[in-house]
Amino acid sequence: MVVSYSRRILGQTGDGHFSPLAAYDASSDEVLVLDTARFKYCPHWVSLELLYAAMLPVDVSTNLSRGYFLLSYPGRRGDGCLPT
Repeated sequence: MVVSYSRRILGQTGDGHFSPLAAYDASSDEVLVLDTARFKYCPHWVSLELLYAAMLPVDVSTNLSRGYFLLSYPGRRGDGCLPT
């Protein structure tokens, strides 16, 4: 899953940004964001509530709120393993 969010809502510099999510921790209800600007921000945990809030602001270039998209490998087997 890749999220499009406002960095400003997370207290970071800049605004619109895309980053993949690597993990979910049910006990804290947080996700691990693998920031694509590694020179600027290391991977970090963010609460789902805050990340959702960061996806709500409207992007001025599209006039739509931000969001997420799912990536998958078309040859993936049902057991979660890649084909051999």
